[in-house]
Amino acid sequence: MRVILVFFDTMRYDHASFNGYPRKTTPVLDELAREGTIFTNCYATDVPTQPCYTATFTGQRGIKTGIVTHGQPEETIPSRLDTFPALLAKKGILTAAISTLYRFRRWFAQGFVHYIQPNIGKWLQHVSCEDVNKEAIPWIKAYARQEFFLFLHYWDPHTPYNLVPQRYLEKFYSGDPYDPSNKSLEDLRSRPLMYFFISGGAVPELKEGLTDIEYPIAQYDAEINYADEHFGDVLEALEKEKVLDDTMIIFTSDHGEALRGEHGVYFDHMDAYEQVAHVPLFIWSPGRVKAQTISTFVQHTDIAPTVLEAFGVKAPEFFEGKSLWPILRGETTEHRKFVVTNQGLWSAQRAYRTKRWTLMRTYAPGMLTEAKDWELFDRLDDPDESKDVSAQNGDVFEELRAEYLRWLDAEVGGKPDPLRIEAAKSSAANSVKRRFEMWQAMSPRDRGDIDDRPGRR
Repeated sequence: MRVILVFFDTMRYDHASFNGYPRKTTPVLDELAREGTIFTNCYATDVPTQPCYTATFTGQRGIKTGIVTHGQPEETIPSRLDTFPALLAKKGILTAAISTLYRFRRWFAQGFVHYIQPNIGKWLQHVSCEDVNKEAIPWIKAYARQEFFLFLHYWDPHTPYNLVPQRYLEKFYSGDPYDPSNKSLEDLRSRPLMYFFISGGAVPELKEGLTDIEYPIAQYDAEINYADEHFGDVLEALEKEKVLDDTMIIFTSDHGEALRGEHGVYFDHMDAYEQVAHVPLFIWSPGRVKAQTISTFVQHTDIAPTVLEAFGVKAPEFFEGKSLWPILRGETTEHRKFVVTNQGLWSAQRAYRTKRWTLMRTYAPGMLTEAKDWELFDRLDDPDESKDVSAQNGDVFEELRAEYLRWLDAEVGGKPDPLRIEAAKSSAANSVKRRFEMWQAMSPRDRGDIDDRPGRR
């Protein structure tokens, strides 16, 4: 048996064509998804990057491990803690990762017999799918005859969105991205978030006079398509080694991306709302996994016990996740009645989602200028979670708040809530805000404001 866990970093649920997106962003993945189990309601337990992958490998939420943001001390995850790759390795199963996450924290290599960092000379988030494949394909050829678990981490959909060959962008965009009559980015230019993009290079075209919001969205789709096409080379390598049919592929993402100013956020993942928390997930394994579409709630922590069961390894009791195999075999269509998502970096939020409702608790708004302490969204009428309806649904709001607080008490067990600790700091968001205020105080010419620049690129 071989299992490959594939993450396309920062990929929204609704930008995968196997989930109905009208643009053909994922034709390679579409073919697999059609023959596997597609989960339409997978929500991250923790966002953004470091908390998500920590939860995935440990099988535990950040509220248990303490990893709810970036930059946590190395000792937060003890070296003796068994990640699910470590449990596999103890049973003699070869474990490998092709990933740059180790450059964040050492615990991301915990349990991997082989940990390969592609293209060490690049900034870790600029490593491309081609860089990953240069390591992954030779590794597959070398170890194809063994049982293995392989983790493949593709950064491509993450900002900056302009790192792919032009031919991918041309599939999704035509026109003038600098048309002065286009006002679709005026709202962004009025927000503190604008400084983040001007100074950090996340969307460098903004500094050059970009006016059309559809251009970076097309770039984002091109990044997804680029990664999808090159993941096809991995499948081809498995096919050449005649092991593809004995391989399980689990595909997902760590979090999504706000693209159109959802809750005041553009081209980033600063919250726990729908656009960030909802992620794609499908599992493919011919002859083992049923072809079906499942709407029950699942989370990243469910991956660990699912992979362990694929190899006949028992999951430890401390794992929060539950194996998805009863669903994959067609024995049930139910899994979770609710899901909870933390955001602890750019804001401090926790979303409590039931089949119909989302209760949002914001402990520190950070970069979210529109967030309230408590919000309620009716996902039946408002799947994008755009309108707070707590005032119109007081009884529902109070009932869900009581449910959430009971859940929280049970989770923390009398200990401090790590998300509340991060809320007290809010260091990353406050730093950006302070720099934005300084930038605002400058003259347009000194700050390189596009309004003071005649013409465009």
